[in-house]
Amino acid sequence: KRRGFREGFDPNWSRWSDPIDQGLGIDMYRRHDLDGKVSLVSEQTSFQHVDVIEMIDPRYSSLGAYERSLLSNDDDENNDESPSSYESRHAEMYRPDKVLFLDGVQQSTLVGETEYHESLVHPAMFAHPNPKRVAIIGGGEGATLREVLRHTTVEEAFMIEIDGELVELCKRYLPEWSSCADIDDDDDDDDD
Repeated sequence: KRRGFREGFDPNWSRWSDPIDQGLGIDMYRRHDLDGKVSLVSEQTSFQHVDVIEMIDPRYSSLGAYERSLLSNDDDENNDESPSSYESRHAEMYRPDKVLFLDGVQQSTLVGETEYHESLVHPAMFAHPNPKRVAIIGGGEGATLREVLRHTTVEEAFMIEIDGELVELCKRYLPEWSSCADIDDDDDDDDD
């Protein structure tokens, strides 16, 4: 099944010929009523076309709410020593969503990626009595690896990704996916 091809990749393909293809991420990427949409990167790797889009979906937020979330109490024009806006106190709720597309197919979004990768990794990790060595096939975003590393029994984790350029693009444009900043370091004596 050829899924995710864009016009021009395959001269015989038309997204309108197959109803399954009509609901893919390509439609969200090209024809969606958004308050804001910025292409962070659109690049062809040796294996696939990678797009990272930052967008504000009006169903969940607004450009005005995002702009208010960027203001500190000092920047607030209505500031008469009143508390800053709700949006500025909870800026993480109003940041634009980031969406990763590979060959036009939506792969994951910042909103909900944690829940997705947790449900992908943790059942298998908990099913094993003592997982020490883990291999991840694919997973260029790094989020699967991040979730594996939450398990203190893991001594070695290997991520095998055919597209090294994708890994580098994800590290640069999607650092939230692979960040391990909130994982506790159990070995306080280890300085490396």
